[in-house]
Amino acid sequence: MEPVFSTFAASRPYTAFKQEMTLIALFLDNQTVNHFSALSRYFNNLLNNPKSVFGRMFWKTLAVKNDGIKAFKSKRINFKLKQMMKVFGEIKKNAKVRKVPMWRHHSTCQNCGNFCHPDIFNVHYFDDRFNRYCNCEFADCASKIEIIESDIELDMDLIIDKKRVLHLQLLGLDERMEILVEKKEKVKTIRHLEKMKPAFKNMKQNGHYKETRKQATRALKELEEYDSWFRRVRRNVNYKAPLGGALGGGR
Repeated sequence: MEPVFSTFAASRPYTAFKQEMTLIALFLDNQTVNHFSALSRYFNNLLNNPKSVFGRMFWKTLAVKNDGIKAFKSKRINFKLKQMMKVFGEIKKNAKVRKVPMWRHHSTCQNCGNFCHPDIFNVHYFDDRFNRYCNCEFADCASKIEIIESDIELDMDLIIDKKRVLHLQLLGLDERMEILVEKKEKVKTIRHLEKMKPAFKNMKQNGHYKETRKQATRALKELEEYDSWFRRVRRNVNYKAPLGGALGGGR
């Protein structure tokens, strides 16, 4: 039975929702399938009535278009259940993505304040000799999902700490790189010495004052020390002559 409205304006949202219900299904998140509710009890009854053609088309559109469920032709197929089972299967898979080691399953009992391990038998907890472990018949401690979440958060914190350390190391490497770049630029200045030789030689020979000529002479001697720095071919001090090489052998 259709609901009755006092004015036409009041019936507009209801009529629009009814006309576009199947289209709305295209934009709904599949996670809402098990708790989706319409704007009124009338639509809720219509959508959840197994004999309702309108309701079947709505859930079929939501399941086929949004979740890729096969479009069965049989009218006995409950597409809402199909979608719910798919969501349920995905949640079960998600629950298995994290396996918590047994040694991380313990938590603190809120009743006695001791370590508790209520879900897995542990002989150390069972034969507690030092009153360190919970012996309550019903322990009040972290749930399984809380243990999994805290275990994931623990690893996340370790990664964050590692990233912080690596960030500091990167900053240190950047600083070392800047120092090396600066040293490299300084070493490049040695190449200018070769171009300065003619000027020093000229100053040595034609300097107006004797002291100037002496300073130019000393500078040229110091420049000679750097001559070998520019040579590619030079005597190898590690050369070892072959045996008999100096005896003039041969036919």
